[in-house]
Amino acid sequence: MNVFDFAMDIERSGRQFYRRLAQKTDNKGLKTIFTMMARDEDELLRKFQAMKVSAQSTTMEDSRALEYAENVFEEVLDESRALHLKNDLQAYNYVMKVEEDLCRLYEDAAAHESDTGVRNLLLRIAAEEHRELKNLQKIYDFVNAPNEFLAWGEFSNLDEFHNFGRDED
Repeated sequence: MNVFDFAMDIERSGRQFYRRLAQKTDNKGLKTIFTMMARDEDELLRKFQAMKVSAQSTTMEDSRALEYAENVFEEVLDESRALHLKNDLQAYNYVMKVEEDLCRLYEDAAAHESDTGVRNLLLRIAAEEHRELKNLQKIYDFVNAPNEFLAWGEFSNLDEFHNFGRDED
């Protein structure tokens, strides 16, 4: 299977998956997260399309390792589980798990690939997925910061909580 075609198929499936979730949920926070993820999948799709256009013909070989790989958005994920998430933190954990699975999929395929050009291509795609995962981790850390923050219970430091974007007047 062509590496770029596989990666673009994954991104299209992911975009559709997150759009369906955003449409089906009534939770405003989850709707925002799923909409953001659909946009991110669309951005990765455009990156992979550009990579395919600029790739040399020698790296366009098919990957035998991807022939048996599953599209996690079509085969593995269950929409009903995502729709039962109760808050933003659970949603971020859910999408980070999906991204981890995608990273692992490309890394495993690269480890089993005999052609070095195709292996390097798979690792480049895995690096893009890792970049996405790191961005999600940063957002999660920001959203989760009030739960992890420990400070003296003094009135002098109450203004620090404004940094977390959870002001309640």
